[in-house]
Amino acid sequence: MKYAIIGVEGPQDQAFVKKVLKLLKFKSFDGKESNLDNFWRKLIPRYPKKGNLYKRLDMPSIAFTETHSVAIYAGEGSNLTTNLDDILLNHTEYQTALTAFGVIADADKESPAEVTQNYSNYLKEHFSNFPDKPGMINSASTRTGIYILPDNKNSGVLDTLLCSCGEIAYPEFWERATSYLDRFSDDERKSLKWKPFAREKALVATVVSVLKPGKTNTASLADNNWVSQETRAKVSELNQFVKFIEDLLELNAN
Repeated sequence: MKYAIIGVEGPQDQAFVKKVLKLLKFKSFDGKESNLDNFWRKLIPRYPKKGNLYKRLDMPSIAFTETHSVAIYAGEGSNLTTNLDDILLNHTEYQTALTAFGVIADADKESPAEVTQNYSNYLKEHFSNFPDKPGMINSASTRTGIYILPDNKNSGVLDTLLCSCGEIAYPEFWERATSYLDRFSDDERKSLKWKPFAREKALVATVVSVLKPGKTNTASLADNNWVSQETRAKVSELNQFVKFIEDLLELNAN
């Protein structure tokens, strides 16, 4: 069995990666401790977390095939670097036992190169060959890679990519959502204190509210067709991401 950890910034990114793995024929771990692969038992969180009863438990999502088992770890946004650092310091055996280790992060307002360098500076302590360029994979004994959303080239977030997927998967809903949000003037957006990429996030959330009333983006990513064979075929940025995951995990290796 080949084992891999993929670190992401939050639950929505976690659901996105998990859906991509489902597209690649992975199954989801059912959450029953008795069915958990022994390799991942050290990641079972202790409660309460650091003595705080309201801290969310950070058990990763796990997806698997007959040959691969992947833990997708959500690292609390900008705390992902330090949380991954903690995992690797507390479980040093993973540094040699893993066959792959990857990071998926948003560019936000920065350039993908800047974001990559920040992660590389942290993670080279554990994996000396960790890449220092976005979208790169290093094929050392533990394969390491980093992907900066939306496309390794431009600033943006996961929702930037999901907007392209939503236009394909739900064109009618997307048109109505766009029409609705276009009614907000620049002054109204300023009064609402919209941050960069707020429009993309609002578009996705508007369509999600139709597809899954009362549910989160995370639930919609899991259940709806944002990530599908159709969107992969028609959205080049999504296809590029799927190929990155295939390469990181060596899914097409002979």
